[in-house]
Amino acid sequence: MVIDGVDMLPGRADFPRNAWYVGAFSHELGRQPIARKLFGDPVVMFRREDGTPVALFDRCPHKGMRLSNGGVLIGDNIQCGYHGIQFGPAGKCALIPSGGVPTSALSVRSYPVAEITGWIWIWAGDPALADESLIPDHAALGLTAEGFHAYFGERLDVGSNYLYSIENLVDATHITFLHHGMIDNGTAASHPYTIEAEGNRVTMVRVFKNEEVPPLMAAAAQLPEGRVNRTITLTSYAPNVCVVQTNYEMPDNPDMPGRDIRLVFGITPADLKSCYQFVAVAQTFENHYPHIFRDLRVLLMEDVVAMDDIQRLFDELGPDRVPEASVKSDEGAIRTRRLIAKQIAAERAGVRA
Repeated sequence: MVIDGVDMLPGRADFPRNAWYVGAFSHELGRQPIARKLFGDPVVMFRREDGTPVALFDRCPHKGMRLSNGGVLIGDNIQCGYHGIQFGPAGKCALIPSGGVPTSALSVRSYPVAEITGWIWIWAGDPALADESLIPDHAALGLTAEGFHAYFGERLDVGSNYLYSIENLVDATHITFLHHGMIDNGTAASHPYTIEAEGNRVTMVRVFKNEEVPPLMAAAAQLPEGRVNRTITLTSYAPNVCVVQTNYEMPDNPDMPGRDIRLVFGITPADLKSCYQFVAVAQTFENHYPHIFRDLRVLLMEDVVAMDDIQRLFDELGPDRVPEASVKSDEGAIRTRRLIAKQIAAERAGVRA
């Protein structure tokens, strides 16, 4: 599918570079450098002595060794493990042990970084265009909102194009079949929905009345026995975040406060054929379910296995043998795809975000 001159066929769809993406959880980052492939780039991340996060292009320009491969921190500088050349947080060469004056060629790219609650955001594109106001509002996501409790801690390494992850998360119809009753009683696929779009956000809402809740959902939501009214809201923020929000009301327990549970996914391309899902949970009650991330991973890995298989078959057959047919319930996915295509087209045309 080509939109605004941009190839947006899942399996090979491009992604905007003038955008923020989650690069790591806050708890992953310390004084030990870590390596990660992000938006097609090798990136090394660490914290300065004052705790400020740093992200640099992970290649020493001298002989090409990864800075993360045996590199150590000397103060705020990272020292290459091959010849000991040091680079500061801004990417400039700070020391050549063998002597000589650092030149502009002996430097590495430094990425703009923003840390908000439990996520480290990295700007993938032109540093001059980095604008933190383009990061999705964490209060609106529930991650920093008053009355919510946020939990961070699950990263899924997905072997498929990032668009598969986004479109999977805005699709409620697959849960009836792929997740084998873990979060559905068999009615989601055929249930009516409403949809709205504003800015870079697309939202699909399904309202279920007087239903039994599957055991996994009841345990995670800490619900008493009885029937509930459930609203499932699936929201995409193009191109980097998806939210699966479930609201519960207990008609048999009218004095019990409702529940608002949000699975918040930072979706980050590693390259055109792989991505990460950085998963957080935000909810209006303290978590007392000890297996929340363990069971969540079991659930989400069913999606990952399916998406990875789709990507493998896409690669085996080639684009000429994988025509795409959409159905009505793909409306949210297609709208999101169009928003991302517009972002990429504007970027290629040199238009500021």
